[in-house]
Amino acid sequence: MRQTPCRKTRLCFIIDKLALRSGGAERVLIETANALYDHGYAVEIVTYEPRGKRPFYPLRKGIILSNIRPRDHNRSQVWRVMSRVRSMLHRNRFFIPGLSHLQWWSQNGSFRRRLAAHIDATAPDVAIAFLPPAVTALGHAHFSHQTRRFASLHNVPEQDFDNPGRWDPNPVDRKLRRAALAHFDGIGILLPEFRDWFDDELQERLIVMPNAVHPVDPACLSAAKRKKRVISVGRLADVKQHRLLIEAWSHLKDDFPDWICEIYGVGPLESALKEQIEQLQLDETVILRGATNAIEKEYLSAKILAHPAEFEGFGLVITEALAHGLPVVGFEDCSGFNFIVHDQVSGLFVSAAGDRAKNLSGSLAKLMRDPALCTALGDAGLKEIERFSPQSILALWEQAIQGTDQRLVLEA
Repeated sequence: MRQTPCRKTRLCFIIDKLALRSGGAERVLIETANALYDHGYAVEIVTYEPRGKRPFYPLRKGIILSNIRPRDHNRSQVWRVMSRVRSMLHRNRFFIPGLSHLQWWSQNGSFRRRLAAHIDATAPDVAIAFLPPAVTALGHAHFSHQTRRFASLHNVPEQDFDNPGRWDPNPVDRKLRRAALAHFDGIGILLPEFRDWFDDELQERLIVMPNAVHPVDPACLSAAKRKKRVISVGRLADVKQHRLLIEAWSHLKDDFPDWICEIYGVGPLESALKEQIEQLQLDETVILRGATNAIEKEYLSAKILAHPAEFEGFGLVITEALAHGLPVVGFEDCSGFNFIVHDQVSGLFVSAAGDRAKNLSGSLAKLMRDPALCTALGDAGLKEIERFSPQSILALWEQAIQGTDQRLVLEA
């Protein structure tokens, strides 16, 4: 008798914007979707964004990519004018008293409605929301199909849900963001310490899911030709605190004239950082390199990663650097750094007390003067990241998808 093949578990990943996005969360989403697809799941990714551009990171051919945002040319001229006015008010944080709810629905309601209709039409077994806009839309979406809801969070919860400067500036959005969490069957967080932010009724739904770290070919590591370069990688934004690194370098330039500091990334502070470099006369030794598609090459030709960020959800850059044999220097109070790196083992912790820029320069100088210490910390970092192996993290994702016992998770 012919056996009926088992139906594949259908997964629906949801993120509001993915086209040409090169951020850490977008990368994790695609790598996770690819891994689960390779493991036998049927995978779809749903976005809500203008059309015409593909994801920045490569996606398996068998994964369905669905954009549920209506095409603008199918909408009336009146609608398009109103949309531009609405977006202008939104960008300028202008919210009319008593009409904030209406403004929120006008800006975000279509995503929620269309997502609900899409889930009813496609009937996934599990819907997985990445980042707060998708968490809000999925949490408040009303659909009849019995789909398990999972929220995948990729930053410090306090920053994503309480900080008025992040995500949608409408105060209504912040309330809905928080309220949405109650509608999820499971919530993935990056670090054990993030548990404390959540209300008691959500504690049982939490699962600690660090990001996977892919090991680097040992032959590439042994062939690496490292130069006297300190590199920093991250968006040019306040939270990454590149200004502290630039100031720190002003204390280092005279003692280390043959070293250079290179910063990779783009963002809103590019002009301000260029001006700071010029004012401190560091033009020849501190260089803003912009974005790169070959960051692995830069890791292999550098000696140190400086990561002066204020906070991190997890810190993909940190784990990437460790995987490439680089010691990492960062602040002792930076979550996502102090979970991954161990002081004096795989990197150096910079004191958060007093003058942070001078403290950072002191820690960098310690490594720059001691090649043997650089090598020892870099070698130890290769061991540190074994706990974040792709196989271990894939097992956690399968726990989350299946809703199995989430107490047996990797937290150390």
